[in-house]
Amino acid sequence: MFVTALAFGLSSRAQAPVESYNIKVSQKLELRGLTHIRYQLFDDSTKIDAFDLRRARLDFRGDIAPKMAYRLHLEMANSPKILDATFVYKPYEWLNLNVGQSKTPYCYDNLYSPWTLLTVSRTQIDNALSNRESDLYGNQNGRDLGFWLSGKYSIGEEGNKRPIIDYTLGVYNGSGINVADANQDKDYGAALGVSPIKDLWLFGRYYTGTGRTTLEPETDATKTRFGGNITYKYKDFLFEAEYLSGTDESDSLAQLDRNGYYITLGYTPIKDKLQVIARLDNYDKDANKDLNIVNKYILGASWFFTKNTRVQLEYDIVAEEDADNQIKNNLFAIQFQAAF
Repeated sequence: MFVTALAFGLSSRAQAPVESYNIKVSQKLELRGLTHIRYQLFDDSTKIDAFDLRRARLDFRGDIAPKMAYRLHLEMANSPKILDATFVYKPYEWLNLNVGQSKTPYCYDNLYSPWTLLTVSRTQIDNALSNRESDLYGNQNGRDLGFWLSGKYSIGEEGNKRPIIDYTLGVYNGSGINVADANQDKDYGAALGVSPIKDLWLFGRYYTGTGRTTLEPETDATKTRFGGNITYKYKDFLFEAEYLSGTDESDSLAQLDRNGYYITLGYTPIKDKLQVIARLDNYDKDANKDLNIVNKYILGASWFFTKNTRVQLEYDIVAEEDADNQIKNNLFAIQFQAAF
């Protein structure tokens, strides 16, 4: 019942955690940086336990004029790349006009910034269905080039306003980051959220278009994504859940239906210092076949030295639906975040 409600867009999620900047170089330039150093200990003895430099980022943004802003977000680790390059005109709170390269809106977990991620790892539906590391269309870091409208509507008196509606409506190339479009077709994405009470958000999300998979780089495939999420914060407790479904098909690719969901519970026993997380992460890589579901049971914790500097621990227990072919996928990870 719960998952069904999410699937029809009754699900939700509050707005992504607000990002703050600590260094102002000038009135028109704010800068922050992030480094993630991770150590992974695998249950699978064929995999090598090791440290890796997961992220090393510089993030520039500022206001060109009272209602105009920009962002330039760079990844320096591994293969250096431009992640975000955007320009926004903000005539009203309820209407922002954005153009450039940024995250697509159809997966809530995708919208989480590495500065504020609850766990070391992203969810399976984010990685598989939202232009990330295991997506059919390659790892685009959850981003695409395009133009989109965004905004929110708030109620209350000045100084005590509360947003109750949040939306994004965009058109995208569908080919990923830092590349030209591969066809004349465009992708369309939308997200609509409502907040009936304080700190409760319900979102529906949808995306449709064409793209080229890594297995068939010369053939256009149609893709559809739909789902939703819910987020509720109450004192030191956090509840988040999301459902996402995807359909992909081309002339030579049989229709592939995939879906999944996650449920996250969070608690902050020591304010500004310790946060603990428990998550059920479900993913079905082919809904038309049996025994394809993978469930991850995740326990995580973050200890904050400062607001942006912390150490994260995570332990994943991975259970294949096909018990006869269970893979040793359990994982322990520790990640150090140094940020300014």
